[in-house]
Amino acid sequence: MDIKLIAMDMDGTLLKSNNQISEKTKEILLRVQKKGIRLALASGRSYCKLMEYAKELQMDIYGGYLIEVNGMAIYDVKKQKRHIRKRMPKEDAQHIFRYFQQFKVEIIGHLDDGMYDYNPKEILEEKKQYIAKHHLPKDMPYTGGAFEFVYDNRKGYPNIYYIESAQEITCDLNKVSITYHPEVMDKVSREAAKHFKDTYWVGRTTKKWLEIMMKDVTKASGLKELCDNLGISFDNVMAFGDGENDIEMLRECGIGIAMANALPKVKEAADAVTLSNEEDGIAQAILKYLFS
Repeated sequence: MDIKLIAMDMDGTLLKSNNQISEKTKEILLRVQKKGIRLALASGRSYCKLMEYAKELQMDIYGGYLIEVNGMAIYDVKKQKRHIRKRMPKEDAQHIFRYFQQFKVEIIGHLDDGMYDYNPKEILEEKKQYIAKHHLPKDMPYTGGAFEFVYDNRKGYPNIYYIESAQEITCDLNKVSITYHPEVMDKVSREAAKHFKDTYWVGRTTKKWLEIMMKDVTKASGLKELCDNLGISFDNVMAFGDGENDIEMLRECGIGIAMANALPKVKEAADAVTLSNEEDGIAQAILKYLFS
């Protein structure tokens, strides 16, 4: 198999639950780059939260790419050049915000280096109790994460704006995320998928995290543009993922591999399933397909 590019999701795929790349996986990814295979981090995160991992993998030396915010932008790590493909107009973001307010869930509007964060009064009180119960820092932000009810986003998104209405969104966004407990998100995700099926891309990346993008902005479309620029085919790409925003990318690539911890829909779409992100699933698959 003539693989020239390896594209990887981050949370639940490349990263372990502690937000770190394991030493074994890092070793294998450095090894494939020495063979001339390039890396692309295809994530819902912006470059502000991806660059430290890109440099850890020496993508600034070997030449690698970031498929940011589910394909909203492409970043050439070595050349430090960023191409914005398409942001979400503020009017769309405001419309989406108003729709999800009815469900009393947390709504997050993502910027490059920050976020708008809306928590209904009930959830805000629940978060305050959670912070106290778990002895978290008193200045802990009230923002949620893809896996956590309360997550400190300040490292990658230092500018956090707490809002109460859609009108407080005053600029175009990268995407909108919705989060709360999994049992609530089951219903919210079903309703949103039906409501927005013809207007926006709607997909679950974890059991508690839903993302909304402009219809034609996906990891697959971003990766396709990158491949065209590099003069390679999708057949030359190996991709890894675990969330619904990875499905199209896994289907289109030469070999799409789902993690053992992936959502069921993702496993069904993949060519193969590897070990989980906690068990060096990426390293295991690369050794099997590229070094055996």
